[in-house]
Amino acid sequence: MNYYFVKVLPLRRFGYFSSEEIFSKGDCVVVEGNFGIEMGIIDSIVDGIPDNIEKVKKIIKLASKEDISGIQEREEKAKEILLLSKELARELNLEMKFLKAVYNSDGSKITIYFTADGRIDFRELIKEITKRVKKTRVELFQVGSRDAVKLLGAIGSCGREVCCATFLDEIDTISVKMVKDQGLQLNPTKISGVCGRLLCCMSYEYPFYSCCKSLFPNIDDLVRTSRGIGRVIENRYLKNSFVIMYEDGLKEEISIDQWHRENGDETA
Repeated sequence: MNYYFVKVLPLRRFGYFSSEEIFSKGDCVVVEGNFGIEMGIIDSIVDGIPDNIEKVKKIIKLASKEDISGIQEREEKAKEILLLSKELARELNLEMKFLKAVYNSDGSKITIYFTADGRIDFRELIKEITKRVKKTRVELFQVGSRDAVKLLGAIGSCGREVCCATFLDEIDTISVKMVKDQGLQLNPTKISGVCGRLLCCMSYEYPFYSCCKSLFPNIDDLVRTSRGIGRVIENRYLKNSFVIMYEDGLKEEISIDQWHRENGDETA
């Protein structure tokens, strides 16, 4: 059995899939998706499946020219419906920002994604769209700022495409505590992403810093060294050391390994 990490179109969802066939990175494939038969692109070939993945769906086949042209046709129609939705919402004085319209695999349903400041009563809007889109079920779905960026894609402050649009399938909760524990300044322009929320990458190294925090003394703790008692003023996790200041103002950088050897967990 071969395993692949696949980007499922057109919503850029990612997941692990299996197949007896051999595919290459970048191949367009037909897969068993969350909403029936869907199209996807092989993002990478993997050796195995992570333990936390309960169910691995199947890759049905390599996409044919007909499969690819079909999704392209549906995408063009979806763009037209998205423009129509914007015009109708404007006529109905609805404060909505439309993001994307997506057909399902057989074209029987279209889902229109949007953002808004509060709850929107869009029942009249759905009626007007349905009148103009024959034999198609219409759904409107309101999303938050994180999902909006995931749908549209963007370039992050790092200069790369945002993680949520490239490989993150589920977005973890990011807290201010994660930022503080990594010793970062609470500067909104530095720790916020394109979506205006805390950067998703704040969670990537957090387990390392969380583990370090349990081994290091706290800031302002008084610790005993061979020279005397000093106050901890800085933890340097990446250097595996911390800095203390003695009463006479002298600063000293101490290896955490050395400190544990000499004093264990003893604090003054």
